[in-house]
Amino acid sequence: MLLLASGCPEGGGEVGSLDAAVEPAPSALLEAIKGAATLQRAGQKAPARLGYLYVGDALETGSDAEARVRFPGGRVIELGPDGRFELKAGEGGLLLNVDRGLVLTRVEADAPSRPLPGGAVQLSISTPFGLTRVGADSVAVASVNVGASSTSVDVTLGTLELVSRNGEVSKVGAGQKGALGLPTITLPAVELVILPGPGKAELKKKDEKKWQAVNGKGPTPMSEGDALRVKAGRTTVQADGSQVRYTFAQGTEVVMGSSAVGAGVEESSMDFAKGELTVVSPASQKNRLKLPGGVTLVSDLGSQYTLRRTKDGYELVSTVADVKVLREGQSEQVVFGGRVAQVPEKGELKVDEVPRETVVLPSRTGLRVFHAGVGRVALSWDAQTDAPVRIEVSTDAAYQQLLVSGVVHQRYFNVPAPARGPLYWLVLDGEQEFARGSASFAPEPKSADLERSRNEVVDGAEKTTIYFQDKPPAVTFTWLPADDAVNYKVAVFKEGQFSTPVAERTVKAESVALAEGVLVEGKYTWSVTGVTAKGESLAGGKMNKLEITYDNAVPTLIIKSPRNQDPGGPRVRCVGIAPVGSRVFINGRPVTIEDKGRFDVEVAPLGRFVVFRLLNAGAEVYTVRTVLRGK
Repeated sequence: MLLLASGCPEGGGEVGSLDAAVEPAPSALLEAIKGAATLQRAGQKAPARLGYLYVGDALETGSDAEARVRFPGGRVIELGPDGRFELKAGEGGLLLNVDRGLVLTRVEADAPSRPLPGGAVQLSISTPFGLTRVGADSVAVASVNVGASSTSVDVTLGTLELVSRNGEVSKVGAGQKGALGLPTITLPAVELVILPGPGKAELKKKDEKKWQAVNGKGPTPMSEGDALRVKAGRTTVQADGSQVRYTFAQGTEVVMGSSAVGAGVEESSMDFAKGELTVVSPASQKNRLKLPGGVTLVSDLGSQYTLRRTKDGYELVSTVADVKVLREGQSEQVVFGGRVAQVPEKGELKVDEVPRETVVLPSRTGLRVFHAGVGRVALSWDAQTDAPVRIEVSTDAAYQQLLVSGVVHQRYFNVPAPARGPLYWLVLDGEQEFARGSASFAPEPKSADLERSRNEVVDGAEKTTIYFQDKPPAVTFTWLPADDAVNYKVAVFKEGQFSTPVAERTVKAESVALAEGVLVEGKYTWSVTGVTAKGESLAGGKMNKLEITYDNAVPTLIIKSPRNQDPGGPRVRCVGIAPVGSRVFINGRPVTIEDKGRFDVEVAPLGRFVVFRLLNAGAEVYTVRTVLRGK
């Protein structure tokens, strides 16, 4: 475990720079230090150095430090990071008073480099939650982990005695685990209530076989042993007098256990057979949830987490605030806000960071987001580290309708995106505002027809100019009727190219329409000639000028491609028009816009999304197009 320092200091009683009086007999030997450790003696603190320890000394390790201490008889204690113990005289031997941290104890046969006086002694390890006794002749090898609410003991070899604070004695042998905790506080039992809501659920009372539909129009009481299953939507259960809410998703089956509520604390139990559960606790109330398999989840500080039943335990997603995981015979572990943990009933707890959502919004006010069902987005903020911060998300600017309020440990927070409506968020470092943002969400507005369906060109005008903003429009040519004409022949030529017309029509009426795309951007000349019943051309046929030109006067971003639900693939073609003077980013990368505001690029989609970001005159608008996943 340790990188051992070699040898011991010369002299009998000095450790660090402390001027310690010589005791009749030292009690232990500090023989190795890794990292920074502190020794307190006679009320004074100094950096710890190798040497003898005496009754009354206190040793403390830093976050990256470890220390090794040898006792008479060859017993060795190893103190892990962030640990602290004080050496005291105990009844029948020495007492190691451990405030916090991990302690490993074992006996080594080899003698220390400098012997300790006296023979083997009984060593007791005292913690805030009870006592662990190691006999003078014991060869026990064990770890003792002192947490915030309990002490866990894991014995590898031999046997240890555990003495609880109320005097109960138990033995833990090789291969076994034990725990010492705070005395149980009896809370008054309360009734559970199924809250009204749109979800569809069924209730089976204890000792009954028939399921009954839950009336979602009013509260439905539940008792211990009653079973609930959710058929559609979500169903919420709350204990009487509590603000903690348990919301069960569709497909969940659960048998409710006991529930008790006291001042600022609630304790509930349930047999969570299958499905998904979300627990939301206010900042003023601590929650303890007992589950099958000896698993208990403890949360406070405005926590919110989701629990899913797996084949061998649970998946825990801590949305905000930290959740303590207690399992029988194992040390306490913490799942930080913004982390996901696999919690098997047996075996190691595996914790990972919740991945950031694909669509990321910065912490700026006044954002607009157009989408067709993006699902979830990530709210982000600039920070140097992943130090814990508090985030509040609300649907109103006064933060009276809070959706979330709690601590996270990363620089983003994933949140469901409303189909319509605003979100406001604050990021706080303690009580100080660190970042702020707001965004309004809505379906993407329908693009107005950017050109008339028919642009009329009249015969006789010296020149006609047609402006368009999206695609070249349809064009209608009109003229006055001519005497003796039964038909009219219309011919359109590219300017200066009269050998072959780009369009030619013969009609009976005094107008002809050319569909969209027949005439593209450019300059043209055209004429109309009357034709008699004998097929003779009438005099006239003046050449008129026509120009079709692009004019960028669009007020917002026009996205022509991709459309929602277009095929995806490795690359997606993005075509559009941006307002004059604006900047466009696609999937976070700037897009080159030609002088007329048009762009045509290929990009790699972000999963199933293509995210357009428009910066125009201080406004910041996000448009999310959803494409089908490519093969």
